[in-house]
Amino acid sequence: MMKQNWEYKNIEECLEKVAVASKLQTKDFLSEGEFPIVSQEADYISGYWNNESDVVRLLHPVVVFGDHSRAVKYIDFDFVVGADGVKILSPKDFLNPKFLYYFVKSADIPSLGYSRHYKLLREKDVPVPPLSEQSRIVAELDLLTGIIDKQNAQLKELDNLAQAIFYDMFGDLSCDECTLIDLCVSKDDIKCGPFGTQLFKSEYQKEGVAVWGIPQINSHFIIPPSDYVSQEKAVALKDYSVVAGDIVMSRKGNVGQCSVFPDSFENGIIHSDVLRLRLDYDKANSIFMMYQLHLSDSIKHQIQLVSSGAIMPGINVTKLKNIKVQVPPLALQQSFAEKIQSIEKQKETIRASIADTQKLLDYTMDKYFG
Repeated sequence: MMKQNWEYKNIEECLEKVAVASKLQTKDFLSEGEFPIVSQEADYISGYWNNESDVVRLLHPVVVFGDHSRAVKYIDFDFVVGADGVKILSPKDFLNPKFLYYFVKSADIPSLGYSRHYKLLREKDVPVPPLSEQSRIVAELDLLTGIIDKQNAQLKELDNLAQAIFYDMFGDLSCDECTLIDLCVSKDDIKCGPFGTQLFKSEYQKEGVAVWGIPQINSHFIIPPSDYVSQEKAVALKDYSVVAGDIVMSRKGNVGQCSVFPDSFENGIIHSDVLRLRLDYDKANSIFMMYQLHLSDSIKHQIQLVSSGAIMPGINVTKLKNIKVQVPPLALQQSFAEKIQSIEKQKETIRASIADTQKLLDYTMDKYFG
């Protein structure tokens, strides 16, 4: 089979119209209900609804494209459209719906911020090989996608195991309580990143000393940094350094999300939206404290109470210093950390396998759609 023998059609020539009775507003979504709501948000299902007259009935699977978000979803069940920005791509008979899904996934649609993106997708030409060939390609891509899905499920199971170990070891433990700053050597060990005239955007460069921000924290440092500063600037900002074992926390938006800075990374600088906690290791273990910050209902409640901002919640250094935490015996903390480190090694192996499979999937999709 030669790709150049395939027919190509503009994507709008490949689609048929879908009748949509109504689009629900996010505030009206239900947490439970009879019919699933599909929106342009990242979550596959955004909520539920009970009014049958609002349901989109499918004769075959469709692709949902987020006009603002660029999210792509393969939908093979009746659903209700959630909010604005949902584009339903229903292929004509000569196009396999899953083949269309993979094509849209592979389409190079650059971000325009919160602008609409379908205007870029509608310019694309879709390859239309024979249906039998489409089915073969879909089966090949499904196989690779299924492997990645299973590997991600393994990561989730390991995360659940780590949480179970934490609750088993510390769930009903009665121990000493103190503030976070009491667990540090210096009052400056809890620090907010540089802001204002301390670090201008114009001083960022493509290489040098990494500036670690919220995207890296949220991904537990899987996402690499995009900004760097010179060695000289890093020296000037040494009070905002991040080193192995430091806990780094988002101070805006998803307040409280945190990670331990890996010992395999070179020292860096924290972004202005990041808080750093540098513990006294004679008093507390970073891995244990990170899990307590994540999982303790008491700490979550404290952070919620002190987080300010009507549009985007945030927490400052002073408030973080006064968060109260439990401090079990150090030996018990370290025992927990050793168990978590063993789990993390397993996760590293799985992530490496996912990366290899993803490269193969990207190559295969580019082979057919590039």
